[in-house]
Formats: sequence, C-alpha cells, structure tokens
Amino acid sequence: GNTTCLTLESTDQLIIFDAGSGMRELGRYLMTREFAEGKGRAAIFFTHTHWDHIQGFPFFVPAFIPGNEFDVYHVHPYVPDVLNDQMDSRVFPAQFAALGATFRFHKMDVGETVSLGAFSISNIELQHPGKAYAYRVEKGEDVVVLATDGEYKRLDHPSLKRYIDFYRDADMLIFDAQFSVRESFIKEDWGHSSGLIGADIARAAKVKRLVLFHHDPTSTDDEIMAALQQTREYLTHHDRRGPVMVDVAREGWEVVFNSAGDFQVEEANVDGLICLHLFGQFDARATETFMRSIVRVGQAHQNETIVLNMAGLQEISVAGVRALLEARGDVYNLAIVNVPPNVYRVMELSGTVDFFAIYPGLSDVPH
Repeated sequence: GNTTCLTLESTDQLIIFDAGSGMRELGRYLMTREFAEGKGRAAIFFTHTHWDHIQGFPFFVPAFIPGNEFDVYHVHPYVPDVLNDQMDSRVFPAQFAALGATFRFHKMDVGETVSLGAFSISNIELQHPGKAYAYRVEKGEDVVVLATDGEYKRLDHPSLKRYIDFYRDADMLIFDAQFSVRESFIKEDWGHSSGLIGADIARAAKVKRLVLFHHDPTSTDDEIMAALQQTREYLTHHDRRGPVMVDVAREGWEVVFNSAGDFQVEEANVDGLICLHLFGQFDARATETFMRSIVRVGQAHQNETIVLNMAGLQEISVAGVRALLEARGDVYNLAIVNVPPNVYRVMELSGTVDFFAIYPGLSDVPH
C-alpha cells in the first residue's frame, strides 16, 4: 500500500494530513473535482517530514494547477524548506517555485489550536526521532485523533496521562501500530508502537474506535490482520470499561462521521465474516438506511452469514426491532453480536429475543 496521506472533509472544508505516496492517488481523485479547474481549496497538516510522509508531494497534480490554493500547517519550522528541497532540479524535473497553485505556510506552536471553519485542530508532541505531532480534530461533538509515528516507552499512568487526556473521548483514534509489543520493547527509540499498547491507551481515554495504522512495510496482509485479531482478543479479555471497536486502516477506506445520535452502517470483512457495524440511534428514521444496506449485502453475499455488530448502537426503538425482523428475510443467515444492555432490554420488552441468533462477540459466531 501507499505511505501516509489521509483526508477529513466536510461540506466546506478539505483537510489533508501528510503527503506520503498516497497523495498521488488523492491528487488523481481531486482532479475529477473543482481542483481540475483551478478552484480547489484545502489545508495540509504535517505530522513530521520523514520521507514516507512527504514523498508523494511532488506527484500531487492539483499543486501544479493555477488557481488552486493550499494552506500548509506545520510545527517543525523547516517544512517549507523540505518540500522545496525534495523538488531540487538535481533529483526532480519540476521545482517547487514553478508550481502553479498558491501555497501559504503557517508555523504552529506546540499545543496550539487552529480553527478552520467548524473544525478545531490541536496538536501534541509524540516521541519519535526528530519529533512528530499528533492532531486532534473536533467538529461539533465529533472527534478524530491522528497519532501516527509515536512511541510510548514508559507505560505507567503518569507518563501516559498527557496522551490519554489528548485522545480522550475520541470517536476514532488512528494509532501507530507498526510493531508487535515484543518489537516495541526491542526496537526502543525507533519511534513506533503496537496495537496492544494502543488498546490500553484507547480504553483509558474512553475512545470509541481504535484504528491500527502505519503498518510495517514488510508485513503481509495476513500479518496485519493477525495483529488486528490479537488486539481484539486482548480487549475481549481485558476490557472492563465498555467496548472499544478495533479496525485496521486500509487503502481507500472511507468513514462517515455524523452528529451524535445519527444512524450509520459500515460494512467490513472481519476474519472471513461479513459484518455490518451499526452506530447511533436505530429508530424509525434509520430503518430505510438499514434496509438498503441489508438488501445490498444480502444480494452480494448470498449463502453467507451476515453479522450485525451492535457495539456502536446508542439505542433502538420498536421500529428498529421491526427492521431487524424484516432483515431476516433478506439474508441467508443473520447473526447479532455485542448487543448493548439497553438495546437488549428493548428486544426483551418487545418479546423478540428468541427470534434472533444473538452471540456475545464475533468470535462466538459459527462459521
């Protein structure tokens, strides 16, 4: 896969984090939009300037189009020089000074908060060779934290507290999980962490979803998925503070964030199981969204078990229960896991618990 490049987007803001090789593909996509006409606007935040976080910038086509505008935010003071130097004529045919787009650089202080429209973006220093910075992005009640390229050498609470406070209550924590725990102990000062350390921090910070990120470039897909399974297993055995969902970052993955209470469905293949993760309030307004997803998945995966993961549900109404009953007719086999106590109670009150195959967790579903 590509190296680090992520985006966050609302109706009026596009924010890009880092300029790894994935920025080339991002540029191709943006050229199907207003950026092709020189009418694009975006902000770019850099965590640091190691090669895997900047190497895609010279191949970012929207940067060559006159009229496009980019505001670049950085804590390291030398970011403008690094971007310029990697396009030196001795190593690259096009120079930074010849780019058609407008670039404005904004030096940030450590701990400073920047406001972009409805977004509020703050930073914290991470332990990494040359220093790296995590970013916390808030918009209304939605919170996303990008904490890549960070090492946590001391795991006692006083040492972790500043990170726990910064990550607290995030809807999603994108966390450096390049190493196994063993490797993180052996490769001290390399500046990377592991999924299990991320799980402990996510639990302490009451994070809703942990995303394993910055995979080791030598890891196979099977090894990455094994690390995901180990992290989930670890949380299953040790989580006493409510469920933390765990996912693995992957090429082209998109996640939609809604205001608290809004309903959403996300499809994922977890250890060979087709899963629909449900979030928010499953009420009458949500039933149409749910049924569209069920019908689509049922048609695409005939003769397979479809698992509904309810860990992210805040509540369910009778209309939601009715939709679950109807869903049984649209799939070959339906299983339900991680049912919150309040949701289970509504199913009890409606007298429908025995209509469903309900399991404690994904690992309990027969397949």
